[in-house]
Formats: sequence, structure tokens, C-alpha cells
Amino acid sequence: MPQRFAFSSSFRNVMSSKHLRLGSGLLLGLALAACHKSDWHGTDWSHNYQDSFETHSSTKMRYMPDTVTQAYTPSKNGEPNTIVAYHRPPSPSYEDRPLDENIGASVELADYFAALKYTGLVPWITGPGPITVFAIPNKAMEDMSARWRGGLMTPAMKGQLTSILGYTIVSGKWDEKALRKAIARRKGQGVGLKTLYGTVLSVHEDPQTGELFLNNPAGQVSKLWGHSFPQSNGVLYFTQGALLPISHVK
Repeated sequence: MPQRFAFSSSFRNVMSSKHLRLGSGLLLGLALAACHKSDWHGTDWSHNYQDSFETHSSTKMRYMPDTVTQAYTPSKNGEPNTIVAYHRPPSPSYEDRPLDENIGASVELADYFAALKYTGLVPWITGPGPITVFAIPNKAMEDMSARWRGGLMTPAMKGQLTSILGYTIVSGKWDEKALRKAIARRKGQGVGLKTLYGTVLSVHEDPQTGELFLNNPAGQVSKLWGHSFPQSNGVLYFTQGALLPISHVK
């Protein structure tokens, strides 16, 4: 499938496919070290932050989805049980704040953000961008982690987790309008987006419902949860599931 954009040459050189091979801690270490030393947009990514003084101020915001209130179950035996205990003010996504701030403020993305910090990938979503992130919600993160004995948040699985999370980070400002326009140009065929480590994430539009969904080369599918959220340095999506790079599909 044709790719609709390309990362910068320095990005391609640093994040070549050889860094994705499993079972080699040395290669992973070299890849992560290269990330920190690379010069994308002329910035050391280990200390790359969007300059607030160069960010257009805005009062626009949207509430991000969560499932906290859905955890409430009415009491059946008279024991104290109140919805107040499950109530939480909604999490807003501010359009003039970067991806890392809005993701970090979302209860629904707590596991995803913790994994980004653990793998050292947060700097990739703090810069000027534009960057599009297809973030994985808590339940999907937990279900995915359960596929591996001991889970993904362990030293032995850090390489796998790093490449899986890299599959959710895409270069460019791919909001819904941009995606639908690209799909329309391809006469309804999906559009392929190159992710952080060079693998392709495909986006399609359901011809019946008009919904956008993601799929990987193995045919796995994940629907998007709600609409896209504009960020000062890109776009944020919530997915309904987790997709794996083809090398991780079991």
C-alpha cells in the first residue's frame, strides 16, 4: 500500500527496521540511544519540548472519553454503594497544549502513558511535530499485556513494548478531515501511515457506517473511539483496541 508521507532523512536513518528485531537487547539499546542523539527538527529529542511562547493560545477544548463512571453497579443487598464514589470530572483535552500533557491528564490513558514513560518514548510526542498518536486505552493495554507471560511492563519485554508503542505514533497532522480526504483520493482504499519505527499502520473508512478504523498487515482491526482531538503539536485519537506490528502478531 502506498505511504502518504515520509519522515525526515535523519529520522529514517536512525529508526531503520533493523532496530525492530526481537531478542536483541543490544540493538534496542542502540535504537533508543540513537533516538536521544538524533537531530529531528534540529532538536535533541532527549530534551525536546514545544516552546510555549511559540504556541498559539486557545481556549478551545474537548472532553476526552473514559469508562470510570461505567464501573458503577447499583447495590443489590442494601450495602452502601453510591455513584458518587465513581464520579470523576471529565478530562479535558486542550487544543493549545501538546500531546504529552493531554495524554498524561487522561485517566483512560494512564496505562498507555505509563508505558510511554517506561520505554522512554515520551520525548517523541513533546516536540513541535506535527505528530499523530493513536493512543491505547487502559482495558486494551491490559488485554494486550496479558498475551505475554508476566506482562509487557517487565525488563525482558521492554523491546517488544517499545516497538508496539512506536506503532501508535505517526508523523504528520492526520485529523479526521485529512484522513477522509486521503482515502477519497484513493477512491475509498485505505491510506498507509508510516509509524515511528517505519512499519505501516493502515486507516480505512467503513463504506456502510463511515467510521474510521485501523488495521495492520496481519488483518487485525481496531476502531477509533470517538473523534480526533486537536493538539498544539498534532492530533490525538483514542482507539478501541491495540494493534501489533506484524512481527509481534501471535
